[in-house]
Amino acid sequence: MADTSAEPDRRLSGGRLAAAFAVLGVALVGLSVWAGFLVDQTYTGDTRTSDIQAVQSVARRVATNFYSISYQSFDQDTQRVYADLSNTFKDEAVQQLGTSWKQTVVSNQLVSHAVVAASGVINISAKSAEVLVTVKRTSQSTQVKSPVSSWASAQVQLAKTGGRWRVSGMGGLQ
Repeated sequence: MADTSAEPDRRLSGGRLAAAFAVLGVALVGLSVWAGFLVDQTYTGDTRTSDIQAVQSVARRVATNFYSISYQSFDQDTQRVYADLSNTFKDEAVQQLGTSWKQTVVSNQLVSHAVVAASGVINISAKSAEVLVTVKRTSQSTQVKSPVSSWASAQVQLAKTGGRWRVSGMGGLQ
């Protein structure tokens, strides 16, 4: 008579053990690839978000500084503008504006203050970006005694060099 209380042999044979390890290995590789993909996507997303915030910050700061200028502190004001410009664009800006910018501001005793009303990234890649910034500026001068408010926009081009976003061009200045 057969023993009915005997349990079946649950030990793995050599072939079954190898197959189990192969399946576990494939599953581990699959999970590692998937985890690597998620990490890469998270890094790319975080980097893109970080870059968007950085380009907007630089563009907003340069536009605000450009439109916030006073005859009383012209040299310090322009240094704030130039601080975020790439070397090439800074050289171009100094050459184009020359001494006429300072002469105009000082001779008219211009005092202007700007506040960013809106900004948006037009396009962005790993090395370049374009941001549109609109400011509301209030200014007065020897010709305009009472403060006058107006709107101004600047299209700011940026380039990433050495991990830092710098302004490489500006257009639409009014």
